[in-house]
Amino acid sequence: MAIGYLTCRDENGAVRRLAVETVAVIGRSPDCDLVIDDPAASRRHAEVTRIGANFCWRDLGSTNGTAYNETVLAGGPLRPGDVLRIGETRIRFEQEQEAPEPSPPSFTSTRIDWFKGTVLGPEGDARPSSIGARQEAMLRAVCTLMSDISLSDDICGLADRVLETSCSAIDAQRAAVFFAGPDGPELLPCPECGHVHMLERGNLRHARPGEIRVSNTVARRVLRDKESVLYQDTRQDREITLAQSVIELDLRSIICAPIRGQSNVAGILYVDSNRPDQPYTDDDMLLVAAVGNAAGLALENVHLQHQMLEKQRIEQEIEHAWTIQQGFLVKSWPEDTRRFAVFGETRPAKVVGGDFYDFVQPAGDRVGILVGDVSGKGLGAALTMAQVLAEFRLRVQTILSPAEVLTALNQDLAARSNSGIFCTLHYITLDLNTGSMASANAGHFPALLIGKNGLTPFGEASGPPLGVVQQIQWTEVQSTLQPGEALLLYSDGIVEARLGAASRESEGFVEFGIHGIEQAVAGESEASPQRLIEAVNQAVMAFCAPAHPHDDCTMIALRYAG
Repeated sequence: MAIGYLTCRDENGAVRRLAVETVAVIGRSPDCDLVIDDPAASRRHAEVTRIGANFCWRDLGSTNGTAYNETVLAGGPLRPGDVLRIGETRIRFEQEQEAPEPSPPSFTSTRIDWFKGTVLGPEGDARPSSIGARQEAMLRAVCTLMSDISLSDDICGLADRVLETSCSAIDAQRAAVFFAGPDGPELLPCPECGHVHMLERGNLRHARPGEIRVSNTVARRVLRDKESVLYQDTRQDREITLAQSVIELDLRSIICAPIRGQSNVAGILYVDSNRPDQPYTDDDMLLVAAVGNAAGLALENVHLQHQMLEKQRIEQEIEHAWTIQQGFLVKSWPEDTRRFAVFGETRPAKVVGGDFYDFVQPAGDRVGILVGDVSGKGLGAALTMAQVLAEFRLRVQTILSPAEVLTALNQDLAARSNSGIFCTLHYITLDLNTGSMASANAGHFPALLIGKNGLTPFGEASGPPLGVVQQIQWTEVQSTLQPGEALLLYSDGIVEARLGAASRESEGFVEFGIHGIEQAVAGESEASPQRLIEAVNQAVMAFCAPAHPHDDCTMIALRYAG
């Protein structure tokens, strides 16, 4: 069988090669299989999947799309030499044939075609098969079930198929599938439909909990010991003779097998009969046990599939949240002014949070910069961030005081939020004529004034985050920014970035902190705002290596020229 490879060149020209075993995800996120550092790439941009001996690809709803051989498509088959282009990154698909393993010498072989066996001797002479009709039915049942398992994607359908397959093979009188409780030997109905899947005299139905009575003595023993049991004549088995259900139902034969996966027992397959002339046999128990094991693995596959779908849903939500954030954040910065320079950037972690920044110029001689962080993660935090930013841009057109802006935003957020969402925020205005600054801080880190003498904190928090208390006032702090000095506003993801695992073994738990920022910008007292932010981000990444920052890293910087 052919092996598929994805190859591309990194920014240094080195070739990277990734073997595609099942599914390979391509994107900007650090948890992707093939990580590409391209500004046009989404966090999870596309994936390549192996299906048997074939390969296919699909776009994962990316923002900028994926080009297949220079044509933007949503997906399709992959053949050797095909190229996927994401932004400026080209990923080539290649295939190589696996070397076949040598077959061991064989002197006697048995070929079974749906259990109609032909046995070949050493000279190739045909001999009669010893497989009987009953054994054939049992083997057929197990193989049929195993085939169906590969196609099963829901628990209800799987439970019904287990009953139909096993009961027809052993001519069962009555059978049911029960699921195990999380804390002890409790028998529960199907977690999807809330009913007990059962088969009685060939009729499949879904019974209400409590409608079907079984021997709890037998069921609990199987759940406890995690092994199959067979009672061929319950009247002679002292352990279960005293069970009330056995007496009332006049049960003569019982098989109970665990539905067992690799990690735990998910339930039981219970079969009983009151026919004295047709007791269940050891072969019947072996079949039911095999079906139970197969069903257990199938249930684990269904759960894994559900987990994968939930993970994809969450990842799509994260992608939507990132799109919302990018749509609201400033991307075009003033370039035609000699009085100041400004730049901001956010780098999301694996889970998109509510970090944001903004730059406003409500008047020609007055500018403002802001950084904030909405509590929570994902789409909810992104939507709240969009709401706060939209309201902020509206308020600053008529309100000059940063403290009054915070008061207005707080009243709006507290009135709209009913789920405990809050937002830290720091807003600073600058008069370009005089260098006069005004700051109001709602539960956020203070800004850092960067000058020739190093770093100086400015604008300590004077009240709680927005949305916590509806009626509250924040204190405004005044200062002066000298020509050539810069301001840096940042989120908690910067100062709370954690030391990489390799270094933690010797130094313990250490955060990047203000000291890390100070070291990063040392010697950059005259650097542009963009360079200041790049220097800090590079220092954070080096500090966390080989891991990545666990929270969003957001900054905005402004340099005043006077």
